[in-house]
Amino acid sequence: MAAAKASSSRCDVLTIGSDLAAFVAALDCARIGLKVDLWIPKDADFSGPAEFSHRGGIVAAVLDDLGVDYEIVIPVKGEEEICGIPANPFSPAVRAAVGWSGAWRIYLDRIKPVLTIGNETNLGTLVSQRLGEAALTKLVNPVTTQRYGYPAQELTVDAVAPGLAQALTRGGSLSNAVVELMLADHRIVERVDVPGGQQAILDAVIAKMDYFAEKVTRVADPTKKLASSWKKAGVILADFGDVSIPEDIDPERIAEVGISTKSPGLESAIPASQHAALGMRRVLLSDPEKPPIGTLSFEG
Repeated sequence: MAAAKASSSRCDVLTIGSDLAAFVAALDCARIGLKVDLWIPKDADFSGPAEFSHRGGIVAAVLDDLGVDYEIVIPVKGEEEICGIPANPFSPAVRAAVGWSGAWRIYLDRIKPVLTIGNETNLGTLVSQRLGEAALTKLVNPVTTQRYGYPAQELTVDAVAPGLAQALTRGGSLSNAVVELMLADHRIVERVDVPGGQQAILDAVIAKMDYFAEKVTRVADPTKKLASSWKKAGVILADFGDVSIPEDIDPERIAEVGISTKSPGLESAIPASQHAALGMRRVLLSDPEKPPIGTLSFEG
């Protein structure tokens, strides 16, 4: 177990956020013995279900580390999709959503000119151009809104489906691209379902932070509190959706963590947040004027 931190109102790393990606960033810093404070907005709701993409096995690995029970949900054969883009244009689910005419419109993507493929970066525009408006509004937008909190028009292809554009160029259609990615890694069409919901994840994070003798606080107004106390932190990791950053904070001592339009799913937000945490740790550990408060330890 990491050594207990010295009693102080200061901390090495202040993390502000309300999703698992931000929590992972805080825990990564705690693992090496840095003194970490984690602020969770008091109005953050953890009563809902917890379902995530299994792409890359990233979320499952974090849940394993936290000791959170989960189930892998495998789609019915023939009903596989990525961001609502179907592998089979004529599956029962597709026909139920867009009808036969919509299914044929999706199928026609396979004869689109090759020269126009793979260049569009906006997911909504790409789907509309390749599969039609019915596929966008009835298949893709419902999925991206539920999973990521944004309609496809606000997401980039690479942010939610890395490799899809390249597979589209090779396969000649979005449905063929889904099949190619699925064959390369079946986890991309699977889901991670946490029976205990978001509350089970929060409880596990709090327990893990307690194990490292770190502080977790539910904060009513993170923006107001940060404005008056940011100087007590060596570096700051913040979900910019949960807090507004004071202008007088040195930008080199703060990094964004958590889910955003650039990293809308945990499978992409977790690695991005870990990278941000690594960068801030390097800043902290390389500054002789603000040495770490915590006793460095690589245990745990």
